[in-house]
Amino acid sequence: MLKQEVNINSFQKNLPELIDLVMNGDEIIITKSDIPIAKVTPIDNNDITVKNNFLATRVIETKRAKKSEAPENWFG
Repeated sequence: MLKQEVNINSFQKNLPELIDLVMNGDEIIITKSDIPIAKVTPIDNNDITVKNNFLATRVIETKRAKKSEAPENWFG
C-alpha cells in the first residue's frame, strides 16, 4: 500500500485516476496549503456485508454522525 500526498486542486483534476489507485489499495492524503485535510483509503471488504455498491455506500453514509463538526463551507 502506497501513501501519496496530493493537493486539493490536483485531487479534483485527477479524481478518476486517484480513485483507481485507491481501488488498488493505495492511500491518498489530500492537502490544502501543505496541511493534510483528508485521507482517502480503500474500504475493507470485511466491513461490508452488502454486495451492491450503491447499498454499501448508503450503509457507510449512515454510520456518519448526524451533526457535523465541519463548517458548511469547509472545502472552500
